[in-house]
Amino acid sequence: MNFKKRIVPAVLAVSVLSFGIATYNPTLNVEAASNHVVAQEKKQQEERITNINVLNTMTLQVTFNKPLAAEDVDPNNLKNIKKQFKFNHGMSIVNVPRLKTGAKSTYIVPVTIQEDDTKYRLSYNGQRVKSFEGTDEKIEIRNTKQVTNDTFELESFLEDGVTDYANIIEAYRAGRGDLAFGLNNRNRDENGKRFDIISSLRDRVVTITGSNGEQFVANYVPFTQAADGRQAPKFRLPIGQTLKQGLTYKVTSKWADLGNRKFTAQYIAPLTLQSAEAIDNKTFQIILDKDPGMELFAGRTVQLQGEDGSMVQAQYRFSSRKGAVGIFDVTNNTLKPGVKYLIVPMNNWATADHVSLIAK
Repeated sequence: MNFKKRIVPAVLAVSVLSFGIATYNPTLNVEAASNHVVAQEKKQQEERITNINVLNTMTLQVTFNKPLAAEDVDPNNLKNIKKQFKFNHGMSIVNVPRLKTGAKSTYIVPVTIQEDDTKYRLSYNGQRVKSFEGTDEKIEIRNTKQVTNDTFELESFLEDGVTDYANIIEAYRAGRGDLAFGLNNRNRDENGKRFDIISSLRDRVVTITGSNGEQFVANYVPFTQAADGRQAPKFRLPIGQTLKQGLTYKVTSKWADLGNRKFTAQYIAPLTLQSAEAIDNKTFQIILDKDPGMELFAGRTVQLQGEDGSMVQAQYRFSSRKGAVGIFDVTNNTLKPGVKYLIVPMNNWATADHVSLIAK
């Protein structure tokens, strides 16, 4: 009897322990399920790539499940944005994604030059990898033309089925006027015409070779690819180099298929500075003798030589030109109030016959 009494409590104890364990496991399962739901919801809230279309050798069209956050398309945040796009084979983006006009979450994404038939992989913010096949398809550019003694342009036309991305992205729509239009996911307009897209030319280069065998890598001049209502980005020789009068030059590119790729260099007179006027102690405007009719200020610098012996440099503020007037910003100091400064264009892009200003 005593033996049975000792056994029963032991059995009850085991039962209680077993019951306790059984009732604890469902709690763990509920918590795990809850964590899984939270993780899934968080994943759904994150931007992720749903589709990649290869447009040409330097341009992707990437669709996300939702619009990207403002900070993820801000040009001032480009360094961090580049880290969000992880490619293989050394590929990277060269400028921020730009939302297409009329699209909810489809972006034009400029990338480094692709290799044909190469299998690329892209992961955005650590999300699942998407794959695409590289292409060597180039953009059709109709003309090349010299515009200064060290600068030339590559011009394309809408009628050839080529559009600069500035015409078809939401960020620039308001400022493009009649040039702004929309394209569907297949990049056809409302009339069914298909367009190839010139994406951002930031950091792009072309090669120019003279008939004397001299060869240079010419760099894109920022903010000139869709200026003055034209698709005529400017490219500039290295500092100190000029196009030699009478020589024929041929332009080649990894991203552009050039129709008329040759031109014969002529002497083109530099721009002429007529006057200058201070705006504040770091900014002033330069007035040319006439409207150049195109963005020829871009990338130019001047030196200001003060009567007190001081010297400062200033650079043109991109896209600030209005007619013959362009704004320049001092880059390495400030102007001293009341001091008279003589303005000297650097690298002979313009002439200035004793043009000066008095600093405010």
